[in-house]
Amino acid sequence: MDMHSHSHPHGSGDSAATNDALGGHGMLVVGTSTSFFSHLPMFMAPHDFQVIFEGTFSAPGSDPQRIYKEDRKAHPQTHVYTFNPVEFVMTDLVPPAPKRTQIQGDLFRGHFEHPSEFPEKPAKIAAGVNVTIANLVYFQRLTPHASAPAGLEYLLFGKGDELFLAHLIARPPDFDQVVSARVKGHHFRDDELSRGVRIELPRTPGASTPGLTKGKTVSGSAQLSGRKITLEIEPLAELYMMERELA
Repeated sequence: MDMHSHSHPHGSGDSAATNDALGGHGMLVVGTSTSFFSHLPMFMAPHDFQVIFEGTFSAPGSDPQRIYKEDRKAHPQTHVYTFNPVEFVMTDLVPPAPKRTQIQGDLFRGHFEHPSEFPEKPAKIAAGVNVTIANLVYFQRLTPHASAPAGLEYLLFGKGDELFLAHLIARPPDFDQVVSARVKGHHFRDDELSRGVRIELPRTPGASTPGLTKGKTVSGSAQLSGRKITLEIEPLAELYMMERELA
């Protein structure tokens, strides 16, 4: 197993002390109008957390938010952008009184670790960037012995017309997938999306690949304000998929 170049110490993740250790928690970056960050997890401490948050870029003497948007516009076929932060303690982000509201690091087009799943050579597009956390959408410590859901569960998040679905990781073996999507059946307000909306989807027996497939619309459901709503989910692009590190 590729242990990630940002130092994943060995361990089962059962101890709070180990989970609360420093780690270089690599992030997937999605969104153009609004930036969202999704932690790239593993089932071992201190990286056994699934975390999604909204953030903004800044840096002294430059405008990394503009650089990021312009780079995405110039490279429309590149879906993967990542952020390689200086080590921090993941649990410091937890509300209601987070110890940390900002992280620092470098922004890359492509996967900064250059794993075999992402063969394109990464390019650093901004260094020494500050990311201010505007809203913590989802935070869950992964427990390897958790029960697996009968179907597939995804978290819908985003803002405005930019919607994303992140597969909710349960127990090994599992997969980390993030897709952009079009959703029919309900117009989600920003306040509804701010904590994420859990979407339940059926599993496809015998499917050659797990999760959602670009262009293949599926029916799902969500609980919203105490009522069940039926949705049609159309994945537009797969932004990230990793199975090996969650095996």
